[in-house]
Amino acid sequence: MRLQTCGLFYILGMLDFLETVVANPVCNHGDQPPVSLGDPIILCVFVSLQPPRKMIFRVKVEQNAKLLLSGSQKAALANRSSPLHTWVTASQSSPANPLDCSNSLDTQSRSHAASCPMVYANPNYVVQFLNLVINLRDGLISSFAWDNGCQGCGPSNCMASSQTLDMANGKASDAKLSQGACGQEVSRCTDGSPTCDLKIFVTWAGTDKNGRNALSAGMRLSKFTGSTLSSLYDTMSTNYNQAVSR
Repeated sequence: MRLQTCGLFYILGMLDFLETVVANPVCNHGDQPPVSLGDPIILCVFVSLQPPRKMIFRVKVEQNAKLLLSGSQKAALANRSSPLHTWVTASQSSPANPLDCSNSLDTQSRSHAASCPMVYANPNYVVQFLNLVINLRDGLISSFAWDNGCQGCGPSNCMASSQTLDMANGKASDAKLSQGACGQEVSRCTDGSPTCDLKIFVTWAGTDKNGRNALSAGMRLSKFTGSTLSSLYDTMSTNYNQAVSR
């Protein structure tokens, strides 16, 4: 894992995807005890290739981290027949499937364990940045909330996310989440450049095991709107490219 700075965020990344080798996605790295601000938490990030690919990250609570999935652009450009989604899970002994966000029973029982799927790429567009808010309750993860939107781009660049994925074939459902994400044209993702590698900003909300409040969710992308958000995307992209080229 490498650590570099990009503005107010730390870039956490690995050299390439780790491919799952079992029938179901796995993120079993031991039980997570209640945490204080600054303690580490293990997260797994998946992309809905067949079989799904994952990367494992060790993130500190309240650290403004950017999870960099090195090699995801290459995978997206090679798999343009259907949309690709990503999801994030905590360490768990059960299969690390994304939430079925069309099913209230699943969201009620597993919201602490996994996020809804969120679009990453389709045949025409690729998302550069996503924002994930991890909600804590007394030091334990209570839910994962994607905090994206299309205020920083036009309607044609607004990519819709499906509510659920069929884990047997990786296909996304026709039912969509109300929240989309801004994408850029695939033609701008050049070979040999990591511009379109998936980058997920992680911010935190809620309370740690000592009752202290996590405050980094104040930096979530929905705090910015319109041209300010568009400018922020451009700045983050430039800072990111400079950081990874060092």
